[in-house]
Amino acid sequence: MASKDDNFNLKWRGYIEFRTILKIQPVHIFSELQEILCVDYPSRSTVERWAARLRSGDADVTDLPRSGRPVSATTSENIALLKVWSWKTSALLSIN
Repeated sequence: MASKDDNFNLKWRGYIEFRTILKIQPVHIFSELQEILCVDYPSRSTVERWAARLRSGDADVTDLPRSGRPVSATTSENIALLKVWSWKTSALLSIN
């Protein structure tokens, strides 16, 4: 599930993509984002970097997969561990 920040980033990246397709210069895109967003806008260098990536065809507005622990993982092993933990917890609580 995408977080609020992910959705927000996707929106301004999409805006940069469309404005870049229209051949609007990054400095103007940055000014527009400042005016539209007022507070929470990407830096000028970020706008320039994304515009360059998009012009080269080397980027997509969505985030790349990241290494590390996934946000959630459902495996049969996890389910079995949870059942055992739940059973042990219930047993401990019933003793007291």
